[in-house]
Amino acid sequence: MEKRLKQNGNWFQYVKGFMILFPYVWPVGHKALQMRAFAVVLCLFASNALHLLIPRQTGIIMDSLSGTNAVSPWIAVLTYAILRLASSECGIELVRQWLWIPVKYFSHDALTRAAYSHMMHLSADFHDSKSSSDMLMAIHGGGAVSNAVESIFLQATPMLVDMLVAVVYLSVTFGPYEGLITMATATIFLHCASRLVAKSKSVNRNRVNAIYQEHYVRHSGLLGWQTVSAFNQIGYEDNRHANAVANRWLREQQYVLSWHISTAFQTIVLSSGLLASAFLAVYRIQNGRATSGQFAMLLMYWAQLTSPLQFFAKLGKSMSDDFIDAERLLDIMNTEPSVKNKKNARPLKFVSGKVEFDKVCFSYDEQKGVIKNVNLDVPGGQTVAFVGATGAGKSTLLRLLDRFYDVTGGAIRIDGQDLRDVDLFSLRDRIGIVPQNPILFDDTIINNVRYGRITATDEEVYDACRAACIHDKIVGFTNGYQTRVGERGVKLSGGELQRVAIARAILRKPDIVLLDEATSAVDTDTEQQIQLSFRRLCQGRTTFIVAHRLSTIMNADRIVVIEHGELIESGSHDELICAGGRYADLWSKQVFVQPKGPPVNITKALDEQKDSRATIFEHESTQVSRTVSDSGDETPMSEQDSSDAVPQATPSAKRDRLTRASIDSDAMSKASKLNPIAPEFTPRTATPKTLPKSGDYDKLSSSAERARLWADEVAAAKADEGQAELMMPKPSTEAEDESKVSSA
Repeated sequence: MEKRLKQNGNWFQYVKGFMILFPYVWPVGHKALQMRAFAVVLCLFASNALHLLIPRQTGIIMDSLSGTNAVSPWIAVLTYAILRLASSECGIELVRQWLWIPVKYFSHDALTRAAYSHMMHLSADFHDSKSSSDMLMAIHGGGAVSNAVESIFLQATPMLVDMLVAVVYLSVTFGPYEGLITMATATIFLHCASRLVAKSKSVNRNRVNAIYQEHYVRHSGLLGWQTVSAFNQIGYEDNRHANAVANRWLREQQYVLSWHISTAFQTIVLSSGLLASAFLAVYRIQNGRATSGQFAMLLMYWAQLTSPLQFFAKLGKSMSDDFIDAERLLDIMNTEPSVKNKKNARPLKFVSGKVEFDKVCFSYDEQKGVIKNVNLDVPGGQTVAFVGATGAGKSTLLRLLDRFYDVTGGAIRIDGQDLRDVDLFSLRDRIGIVPQNPILFDDTIINNVRYGRITATDEEVYDACRAACIHDKIVGFTNGYQTRVGERGVKLSGGELQRVAIARAILRKPDIVLLDEATSAVDTDTEQQIQLSFRRLCQGRTTFIVAHRLSTIMNADRIVVIEHGELIESGSHDELICAGGRYADLWSKQVFVQPKGPPVNITKALDEQKDSRATIFEHESTQVSRTVSDSGDETPMSEQDSSDAVPQATPSAKRDRLTRASIDSDAMSKASKLNPIAPEFTPRTATPKTLPKSGDYDKLSSSAERARLWADEVAAAKADEGQAELMMPKPSTEAEDESKVSSA
């Protein structure tokens, strides 16, 4: 509140800021409610008249009893009873409440509906930056606004009129000094009350913040119960909630104490005013200028004036509370959506579903670019997959296409129409999305699936679930399609949750499909079922897929590699593998497939491979051992000698290489049965080992180890010269190496 007062300059401008809510407070377009509101005003005037007549009638009764008035005491008392009855809860006040209640609840409901609708129409940037707890509390601010309006116009205004009438009437009856005393008392009272309210603002704000904090802790704990229980932090959350409650109660105590202190000061001021007025009235009665009945009227009038003055003191506190609550609502109502329809936006005219990304740039904070100059043309009916590292901007492209955000540079077009020029709702009506983490409502399965198209029949829902391979699973549940899925679908498994989301998208019958990591959290069998559902969903539709598991997007018409918000590669799976770029690198890290070869007997091939490795090792060990001098000099031989020492490929070694290729081919054949669409390609060469320098052989612990490492160095040198690479022996223990060298 203090911040807004500083921004606006004064209370008038501050209150004027709330005029944006006036159309929801006043029943615009509701003639019956407006007539009720005018009738309430008439009741208020009648109530003010009764507040004047009742004290006056009390004085008449006193004068009639003392004989100074010719009016019969019986008639005077009967009149007083009628006036009292008329001003009580069963008189005008009852009529006023009957007239006002529909107007009051219209105001409250209109503000609540307007706040909720406005929030739902705000853009993703607002919802991504606000907590659900804050938004829920802001919606309740509608009640604070209606309470403030009722307090000002139906309570404060009539009481202010009562005070003015009292000042005039007392001035006429007891002279101008009585009116002056009344006015001075009211002024001092309101001044003291306002000062005390101002000093208690910080206490009040702390109390309100403590209430919000308690609500937030309670809301977050209940919402995250699964996480709390999984990490065994129920005790921690109990302590958090207990601390929040204790803090709120402490702030409440401070607030109540300040309230009672201010009430005590206000009572002292009122008592002083009453004492001064009574002294003046007694003085006039003793001088014969007033009657005892008028003195009784004065006492009753002061009793009636005390209530308005105390109400104004309470009004300051309650209005402060209401304005603090209403500020959250006002902030939201003043927030404009960043994504909205243009003035003359036209519906999207869908032709084939061709999508163009024309030099698209985007930034969340207008500083760091998330998408940078992306150019991409997608013909209608094609499937495009976005791949890349986490945070590269893949999901952001889908959000731009669904217009959760508007591009900051360039344009996105569907069938030649800029998304910013078409009606937002007609655009989203053409798009179906399956998010990475689908959100289901705490409702039945059939209602969650039907949410894709509210007008769908039960049979259409069943057909969509059959297409998503989930119908039989749902029928197997105890309550079938009437099973409640729980908050956010927690009663369903990951695969069931995804397939319900797919069924919802199928039921929608979209023209453009967006799949954002839709199978990232399911097992292989479930993924195969979901992929079948995807093929049915995407058939004949323009489809965009975001995936980290590359095996799921191999059949895409085009694969686009995104890195740091830029498009670095684009093509089919085979084209990108042959290009050997970033996609091939990602693929090699996920899938390792050996080249083809003729099928052979695996058992026989393994035996021959073992024999060939032993033969190669014997040749290498013998040649290396000859280089060691008889005197114990272990100086390595020359480069020419080392070249001569390398054995030529024997028939056994050639047969070994052929055997390895055959084994890999047979393994590839088996792998193809598991994944029939898996491509076949030659993997990248393995990273060579780091070999020791020639001068370091004297540091090796055994002759066998020296022989093995020297053979590795010779093989590496032959590979560099472009000759055939030799198959290296399998590493063995030192004891095995020494035994082999001894036998050689």
